[in-house]
Amino acid sequence: MATKRQQLQQLLTPAPCAPIDESRAAELARLLAPISPSYLRRLLRESGAPLSPTVEGVLQDSLDNLARTLSALSAVYPQQPQLTRTLVLEAKAHAKLALRRDPYPTDRQQKIDWMIRWLENPDIFPLWVKLQQRATGTPPAAP
Repeated sequence: MATKRQQLQQLLTPAPCAPIDESRAAELARLLAPISPSYLRRLLRESGAPLSPTVEGVLQDSLDNLARTLSALSAVYPQQPQLTRTLVLEAKAHAKLALRRDPYPTDRQQKIDWMIRWLENPDIFPLWVKLQQRATGTPPAAP
């Protein structure tokens, strides 16, 4: 029997031209059932398929990815405010849980602070993060 990963790869072949949006992700979840939303999101990210910002979610593996995904969510916030806020709130909650066992709590706390800034004003976040990166001397994340 094929694994969920293999089944997803078969469903995504040929490669999609447009990013996978919420409706396509829901269809994939139905076809791969039972599958948890977090596992499906992880498989989709690992697949290399283009994803809409709300399907990709908030990546916290680096400050660059955090800046990129939060900025992408800022762009769709006007059309989907509740969904985007929920995604960032969930990511922040996960980061706070991870903070307890993180060997580098300063880095994790900075990521939490960035998510708080996004929640305070998602429209301004992309500009804020560019200014923040310029002030600290880190290159801005790719758009």
